[in-house]
This record gives sequence, C-alpha cells and structure tokens, in this order.
Amino acid sequence: MITPTKINEIEKYNNSDFEILSVCLSEDSLQAPTRPFLMTQFHSLIHQLTEDQRQKFQDYINRIEDYLNDYTPSARSLVFFTAGDDLWEVVDFEFAMTPNIVIEKSPNLKPIKKALQEYSKYLVLLVDREKARMFTVAQGEIMDHSDFVGGYVPQKKKMTGRDGNAGRGDIDDRHTEDLLRRHINLISDAVSKFVKANDISFLILGGHNEMFRKVANSLSPDLQAKIAGSFVSELNIPLNDILLESKKIAAIIN
Repeated sequence: MITPTKINEIEKYNNSDFEILSVCLSEDSLQAPTRPFLMTQFHSLIHQLTEDQRQKFQDYINRIEDYLNDYTPSARSLVFFTAGDDLWEVVDFEFAMTPNIVIEKSPNLKPIKKALQEYSKYLVLLVDREKARMFTVAQGEIMDHSDFVGGYVPQKKKMTGRDGNAGRGDIDDRHTEDLLRRHINLISDAVSKFVKANDISFLILGGHNEMFRKVANSLSPDLQAKIAGSFVSELNIPLNDILLESKKIAAIIN
C-alpha cells in the first residue's frame, strides 16, 4: 500500500539531473501474480527499451531481477523506481494497473495517482440474526474493522392453537420480530458510528440474504444511496475470503 507520504518522498526526485527507471508489474486478477509471471512480464517490458537503454540501465535491471528472485508475491501490482545509488523504491498495491516501463528524469507516478482516484474506499457490512461484521477497504486492503454482537434472534415458527385461532405461535412470532427489529436497529446505530470515522464512497452488503432488505431500510438515507451490491456469505469465515467476494462487486464499480 502506498501512502501520501511515500508519494511525496518519491516526488522529490521530479526533474532530477539523472534518468530514472520506473517499472510497473501487474496482473488484472483478484489474486497476486506468481513470481514466474512477474519475471516473464518484466523481461517482456525490457524488450520495449532500445539496445542503448538496456546497456545503460543493465545494473538497474539486474537489481530488479535479484529482487524478483527473492520476492514472495503478496499483491497484484509491484512498482520499482530506480536510479542506481541515487534512488531505489519498491511499492506494491492490491489493485491492478497497466504494466509499463518508463525512463525519464522524473519517477512515473501518474498511473499510480490515477489508480488511487479510481479505487475508492468502501465499506463491507455483513449481517445475520446474531451479529454483524464491518470493515473498510482501501487500495484493495482491509483497513478499519469492527464486530458487533447483538443477541440471537430465532427463526419464526408458525403455530396455532387447537381451535385453529392464533395461539402461542403468533405471540412468539411477534416477539421474534421485535427482537429482530431491535437487533437491526442496534446494527444500524453501530454502522452510523463506524462510518463517522471512515469516509466511504460506497457500501457492499453481505451475510444472510433474508437480512439485506431489512438492514438496508434501517440505514440512514445517505448510506442507503451508497449501497452498491450484495453477496451471500456466512459471517464466521476468514475476513480475506469475505474481502475477495467484495472485490468482485467493487471491480465492477471501479
């Protein structure tokens, strides 16, 4: 993940007296590319340089190759900025970019800045009858995370008395609906407090399908307007699995 501070540090090399080699390796998928994939892509980009450029920057090329040989891929994009002893920066991202290689007297930061604008921060909210989980995603990575446990709300069981009129079952149903309404309202309050500290562009609902409409209706109008999609999931699975599901929806929006 790249921060504004890191971008500012790299931008200090704009309009340098020396040439800078900028290389972006990336794969447009939800998973990190393999090491052989990155190495093959790097060699393909090198062939876009002239023979004179390859000879002049051979030491830089060798340093990137050495890095890739020891690198364990963990992100979808990997970017190098190198100018020998004057500059060596390596940053990675969880979002895909267009692979490129550039030699200029300034680091090639334009594609990164453009991607940062496109990959907006969003909220994932998962809900079932017992709890809720929520987390924000920025640059494809989980940021702030919070779990909310309300109280177990049983499924409704329709029953009638012996005379065929409404019996104990209807009372239980009303009680269950009251519990569910209270559970959802508590979740809505928790979400409102959570987003106050997190400026989000859109919201993705997850969890049990029966809850989606009820939860959406309980949210404030501004959050309702930001709902971008939903997916069915259990809440007790690893967060990274939930993240991958949310990325499928976010990829369409971004």
